[in-house]
Amino acid sequence: MRPKFSMIILLTLALSAGKTYAQTTVSRIDTFLNNLNADHQINGSVLVAAQGKVLYDHSYGIANVHTHQVNAIDTKYVMASVSKPLTAIAVFQLIEKGKLKLDEPVARYLPTFSLKDITVRNLLAHTSGLPNTEELFGGQLKANPDKQYTNADILPALVAFGTVRFRAGEKYEYSNTNYSLLALLIEKQTGRAFADYMRRYVFKPAGMANTEIIDSDFNFPAGFAKKYDRPIHYADTLRLVTEVPEIRQWTYNWVGFQGPGNMVSTTHDLLNLDRALYAGKLVSARSMDLMFTPNKLNDGSIPYFRAGIDEAAYGLGWFIFRHTDNGRVVWHSGGIPGMNTFLLRNIEKKQLVITMDNAQNAPVAPELYIILSNKPFFRGRSLARLYVTTLLDKGADRAQETLNRLKTDKNWTLSEGELNFLGIELMNNKHLTEALEVFKTNTILFPDSFNTYDSYGEALMKAGRKEEAIEMYKKSIKLNPGNQSGKKMLEKLLGEP
Repeated sequence: MRPKFSMIILLTLALSAGKTYAQTTVSRIDTFLNNLNADHQINGSVLVAAQGKVLYDHSYGIANVHTHQVNAIDTKYVMASVSKPLTAIAVFQLIEKGKLKLDEPVARYLPTFSLKDITVRNLLAHTSGLPNTEELFGGQLKANPDKQYTNADILPALVAFGTVRFRAGEKYEYSNTNYSLLALLIEKQTGRAFADYMRRYVFKPAGMANTEIIDSDFNFPAGFAKKYDRPIHYADTLRLVTEVPEIRQWTYNWVGFQGPGNMVSTTHDLLNLDRALYAGKLVSARSMDLMFTPNKLNDGSIPYFRAGIDEAAYGLGWFIFRHTDNGRVVWHSGGIPGMNTFLLRNIEKKQLVITMDNAQNAPVAPELYIILSNKPFFRGRSLARLYVTTLLDKGADRAQETLNRLKTDKNWTLSEGELNFLGIELMNNKHLTEALEVFKTNTILFPDSFNTYDSYGEALMKAGRKEEAIEMYKKSIKLNPGNQSGKKMLEKLLGEP
């Protein structure tokens, strides 16, 4: 009887440990996100799941400033490039049906596509050498400032462009043009509009009832999150990105492309997508393995690059982290003016992180994944932001007192980069006196960072304090002899009478 009793104890302990892990994980996630929310560094929805069960499901901030609609778990967000994995799924459905071949030239399916060496695989893997949207259409904006481009403009533009950036398969270079062409391929081989195909064969079978593809004239009615940014990060004001003339091409001219973006969804629909992939409702296990395997270049190498918490490579529609000690992790991020999105899946441990932010805050999915993996991580409230707001509201003495009192408090996080960024914002928004104070403080707090002296030198130069600016640039260059911009500024200052 004793072995059975021991087994019961072990099972009880295992269940207890699992429950404790889940509680601890949720608590750590909640602390992390609440700190971000208190500092106005998150504005959207977050969903974290493991083994198919939702651990965390919460929304923050505002969806529509004008109507006072807050973000909720059913708010629909523009997915940006998180749309690409779904486009890739549709392509693999057609490959499985024999309507496309992975290594067949695109020109076989699109006769007006004149670049014979580019294959379907090259488009999926971003190894085609085709130019991105900015390069392909940027030169046309002066002549057509009010034109809203769509997929119908892609092939004529490529003919006019007349060249590629490199031979197909020689390099990896991310380009939205690839996925617009994939959408055209889907339309050509199915006889259906891209949006119709996706609705019938991807969204519906995946249980994504709140996911759709929008047109360029979409006006974001109730239930949809409008796109904002923060013109000044030390303030709380949100601004519609459509009101920023400097980025009009991204908010008006180029919003009509389908395939690389233009899908809208909710966190729960993406949860359903995750479940549908595990259940094999969309594509076969073999197709998923192809999508989730780093793509090799012509020479057999895999072009890994640094991607936040790990190195990554691109597969066929998904990024893949290089290291697998904690499981095989595939993901895709999306970023356009006013929107940052992230879909991350540990396909071995069945862990899922989804973040959708409509105020263009920095993605937090990688940090959430670290917490989900039970690894050490903590980021407290932003002391840099508190210091700057105190400086503006109550003056330098009170700001310095606040900084000295809290800089060793574990509940606050002080970042040299964030402090420098906020100083630049102060300088660019006619708060030069306060910017000088911030940069000076940063050099004291982080004396080994060349960038602190470089920024302080720029502010001193703008303040007309030439000799002090020269001294700061000299210190910056001594710490980093490769600081070419600093050298140019120093030469300019030394050459002035």
